[in-house]
Amino acid sequence: MATGDKYYGKKDYKNALAAYLAAQDLNPDDAAVNFKIGLTYLYSETKSKAASYISKAYRLNPAVNPDIDYHLGIAFQNTNEFQKAIEHFENFKKKKANLSSIVDEKIAECHIADSLSQNELNVIIENLGAVNTPYSDYSPIISADGNTLIFTSNRTDDPAKAKANQNFEDIFFTTKQGNTWAAPKPISPNINIKYNDAAASLSPDGKTLFLYYEEGEGDIYTSTLTGDQWSKPEPLNKNINTAMFWETCASVTADGKKLFFASNRPGGIGELDLYVSQLDGKGEWGKAVNLGPVINTPENEDSPYIHHDGVTLYFSSDGHPRLGNSDIFVTEFVNNKWKKPENMGYPLNSWEYDGFFTLSPDKKKGYFSTAKEGGLGDADIYSITFLEPKYKVKPKPEVVAAVQKAAEEKVKTEIPKSEEFIDASIQAKKEQKVVTLLKGRVIDESNAAPLGAVISLVDNATNKVMAKINANPLTGEFELIIPHGGNYGVATEKAGYLFNSINFALPEFAEYQEIDTHIIMVKAEVGSKVVLKNIFFDIGKADLKTESVAEVENIRELLITNPNLKVQINGHTDNSGNAASNKALSLKRASSVVTYLEAHGIAADRVTAKGYGSERPIVSNDDETGGREINRRTEIEIIE
Repeated sequence: MATGDKYYGKKDYKNALAAYLAAQDLNPDDAAVNFKIGLTYLYSETKSKAASYISKAYRLNPAVNPDIDYHLGIAFQNTNEFQKAIEHFENFKKKKANLSSIVDEKIAECHIADSLSQNELNVIIENLGAVNTPYSDYSPIISADGNTLIFTSNRTDDPAKAKANQNFEDIFFTTKQGNTWAAPKPISPNINIKYNDAAASLSPDGKTLFLYYEEGEGDIYTSTLTGDQWSKPEPLNKNINTAMFWETCASVTADGKKLFFASNRPGGIGELDLYVSQLDGKGEWGKAVNLGPVINTPENEDSPYIHHDGVTLYFSSDGHPRLGNSDIFVTEFVNNKWKKPENMGYPLNSWEYDGFFTLSPDKKKGYFSTAKEGGLGDADIYSITFLEPKYKVKPKPEVVAAVQKAAEEKVKTEIPKSEEFIDASIQAKKEQKVVTLLKGRVIDESNAAPLGAVISLVDNATNKVMAKINANPLTGEFELIIPHGGNYGVATEKAGYLFNSINFALPEFAEYQEIDTHIIMVKAEVGSKVVLKNIFFDIGKADLKTESVAEVENIRELLITNPNLKVQINGHTDNSGNAASNKALSLKRASSVVTYLEAHGIAADRVTAKGYGSERPIVSNDDETGGREINRRTEIEIIE
């Protein structure tokens, strides 16, 4: 097993798996070996095999690893056994209360996946076969006539390059011959450079290719086709490309007058945001405009595709309610504003990454990229045929984001029983059946004892309290009506416990649904800490974004309500980049929170800042979604 551990530490999962399997042959009932086999399968192309091994390890010794319930939940997600996944995520929450907000996101994914999988799209999905390779093949662009496919791939004939991660991305094309795609060819030596370049969008006449070019800072370029020769790419102007940040995917409208693209430039809402620029009378791209909070989230929105109709936008997101890592969403521009994005459903979306969606003018045939199990390797390109005359998203009862905001937890010295009320607008929506019924029990985290508590429903857009109820003090039971078509916070308070808050973003198209949940309350004690999920910074920056103010105000109220309390704001990063720079940045970010609090009346001796950089990860940094993004965090810790 030591040999397997050595390979696993180097992220050589293929050889690690071989070593672990050999160890299992010698001792089939070794819980540790079975667990490590399952964990290694989670990093392989056959993730569905993980569940049986981790399940066996769990049966042999449930304490073989402190995080086994979390990993088993992930494994069951991969086999579409969502209720089993939820059960193990709930078990993990009881053991690791400080990670409850992360686990609640996984539980929400399971609820959504379970709902969408019961309402499958009527589609045919096919792997493009020989177009794909064991390497990454993605970002398909289909010509207007449907007979030419341009895409991106890091394929190579040199195994040494692949082993050294020197197989950079290039752009390829293939043409359809009957019902078969011809062998792909590199698009042009004028376009494919030494480093990465990627296809982004093609003009309707097929003469102008928009592409991501790593040359420079990673910007959007265009190349023009003259005869059968593509020109050397030229960068778009400074309204599109920035000096220090990335502009990645792009999509141009059929009339060539609007360009939608993704960028991580400062001033956005999340990490990658979607923007649009219009072509002016002089043929220059105008100032880029952020598509706003209806489209963009604090996470990543990427791979935009604006349909030929000019009003339907498709994109990938890991911030909107989704099945897994990243899903494909659709929205329309109606009455001069974007509608709330809708998840395009299962099986188009899966637990893996899904993105780079493109669609024919009649909306009957599309192409997209995903890392589905059963493909040829990493990401593959697939076609999707919608069997209805015209594709339309079918409304589904999405159980959307019962994502705990541990950051908004706060202590109250006295929480009296509230005067219950429900806003009249909620009653009206209840009669129309456009509501969600949230019900369950409020319990103590340490012993599951029922608690009486005050539960409030707040409209986050207006900060208006829409409803206030009391959980039954004998049973902890409660029922709360949440209207659709908004973003709401459900706040739970109990004397002597940390304040608990859940977030719901419920689309207008969602059908009536009931959600059963436990609201778990954690006692307030010295040493308790929570992750502030709603503290936001631009990448590489330490200035608080305006979206963080409400979160910091929660800390201020905590300190005002509890005048003897002293807290420390902890800043953390992942292990990417220079360790010293990470530590300095984490301290600056924590200090920004402290500065705000001091400027708004909190004494300097009651709040301090500490930057840890990457010194204190709470999970492994081996991967982004399950590791590094969790480790990038700001915390509040009670120190006195």
